[in-house]
Amino acid sequence: MQEGSVAGYQDRKPLFPGGTCYPLSGDLDTIKTEERLDQLSMIFGIIGTPSAEDLASIGNADEYIGSIKQTKGTPLESIYPEADPAAIDLLNRMLRFNPKSRCTAEEALDHEFFKGVRRKELETVADAPLVGPAFLDSLEIDLETLKQKIFEEVRWFQNVGDVRQKAERQDDVAAAESGTS
Repeated sequence: MQEGSVAGYQDRKPLFPGGTCYPLSGDLDTIKTEERLDQLSMIFGIIGTPSAEDLASIGNADEYIGSIKQTKGTPLESIYPEADPAAIDLLNRMLRFNPKSRCTAEEALDHEFFKGVRRKELETVADAPLVGPAFLDSLEIDLETLKQKIFEEVRWFQNVGDVRQKAERQDDVAAAESGTS
């Protein structure tokens, strides 16, 4: 999308640059000055400050969001002047503050931007919503628990990789044996 909109690949930059995100960023005094761009301010600079109706859709964030300078946003066409109009339309549909106003993943994949590249017959759809680990539902997760859970997840993926490699080696051996018979 940035091709043609910037001089070269080295000039490309994120749509929402930033280094902090209230209230997740912790002690702001330890963050470097250049990293102190508030992520929500960066997002609202593009999509605009949410309306009262949009704020009502998310719950208790209105006090903080109300403290952010009101802005109308920046048209994506001015950020990506050479982008395909279908790409701009898709981004506009996905980058809406109110989740009820955003397009769904299915609607995004059905968008004209993906016509000609989407292969729906190769897709798998979940039977039910995915459920995250129960410990994430806790209001307070201690650091040791988080470390342990991350470690367990890494080990699980390592084991999956080991099982796949073993199966691939067995397939290679079986293919070699059938080829020499």
